[in-house]
This record gives sequence, structure tokens and C-alpha cells, in this order.
Amino acid sequence: MSSTTATPGTVQLATDTGQNPLAVFSLVILGLLVLITLCAYLFPAFVARGRFSASSRAGTLRDVALACVAVALAIQLFGLMCAIRLENEWYTCAQQRYGYASPVDRPDLGNMRDSLFPVSSVCRWSDGYTHDFVPAFVNPSIAVLLVLAAVTGAGAAFARAGARRDLGAAGRR
Repeated sequence: MSSTTATPGTVQLATDTGQNPLAVFSLVILGLLVLITLCAYLFPAFVARGRFSASSRAGTLRDVALACVAVALAIQLFGLMCAIRLENEWYTCAQQRYGYASPVDRPDLGNMRDSLFPVSSVCRWSDGYTHDFVPAFVNPSIAVLLVLAAVTGAGAAFARAGARRDLGAAGRR
């Protein structure tokens, strides 16, 4: 998403400031569909695993990897929802900094930068003050969860390959 500088006294919607709400809302809807699908798969898998005997190690690691991806996706969607603004950047940033939308004799809004990956929506003022609407925990949490998902996914692949190798060796005897 791009950024432009808004001036006080002009009425602009968020679409006039460079943020494309259709793209952001489309990503949110798509993300919600994927999240619901992952949860629909994982819930019965975890319930069955708790009620019955333990499944294979590869299956457990695979499900943990998918759970990490689901939580990372949920946090990403939360960050996207924090970055969406319905008013222009001047009014959004001024409201956050001053508590009202039309400060007089205050520093000028330099710009507002939006990013989907990593998620951020930062107001930059001429006096050096910055404010990010996306909470600080969002991007590091996503990174840690995706690394954990990659590690457990690789562990699941190795466990499955080892189980196949053991099954093949037992079949030759």
C-alpha cells in the first residue's frame, strides 16, 4: 500500500490516501476461510488424539505445525484489522496522538506508511514522533510461529520417512 500526505481541512476517505480497502478486506476474508478450514481439520484431530490412543509421531508433529500456522494466520488477520482505517490519515493519526482530529499549531503529519507483510500502519510526524497502529507483538509472534511450524513440519517429514524406512525393512525380513 502506498502513502500520501493529507492536509487538514480536506475531507478524504481512506481510499483517497492510498490504502486499498478492497484488497485488505479480500485478504481478511480469504484468511478467515483458510483459518476456519484449518480449525475444522485440527479440532477433531486433537479431540480424537486426546480421547484415544496416541497417533504416530509424524501425525502429531504435522498437526502441531498446522496449529502454529493457524495461530500465525489469526495473529496476521488481527494485525490487518488494526491497520485498516476508514478515515484519511490526517484524522486517524491526529485522533490517536492528540485525542481530537483537528489540532492547531501542532507538528505536521509527515506521512503514513502501510505494509501488509510485515503488518504495519505507521504515522510519522515532522517532529519525529511515530505511532504504529499495529501492536508490537504481531510481527515477532508471526515470525516465531512460522519458524516453529517449519521446524515441526520438517520433523514430521523426517519421522514419516523414518517410519517408512522401518516398515520397508520389516517387510523384507
